[in-house]
Amino acid sequence: MKLTKDNGFNRVCGYYENKEELGFLSMENYFGLRTMVMITYWRSEEDLLAYSKGQKHLKAWKNFNRKIGNTDAVGIYHETYVVPAGKYEAIYGNMPVYGLAKTAKHMPVTAEIRTAKKRLGTGLE
Repeated sequence: MKLTKDNGFNRVCGYYENKEELGFLSMENYFGLRTMVMITYWRSEEDLLAYSKGQKHLKAWKNFNRKIGNTDAVGIYHETYVVPAGKYEAIYGNMPVYGLAKTAKHMPVTAEIRTAKKRLGTGLE
């Protein structure tokens, strides 16, 4: 299946842009020869669940199922991770602000927080 505006992929990407009022924070896309991955970041589990039950999402999901159904034309997997505030880290070397760093305070690694133990405050080294 070719990813075009006609099958809704670009509409989905455009719908997410700058939707802070929904609790949507950011998105990253990855494209391969036969694979496309969308990673979305949400302010809270509640915001994500509210979005998933919203009219636009349900309409898009029904449209997808009507067009694709149970064929093997397109496979979907869905994973959700709920991460407590402050219990994650995202380290980027020589990169612009990207991925998870777009959704939270971005700060350089300093001597005070040089190790994962110090950054996460877990007691693990």
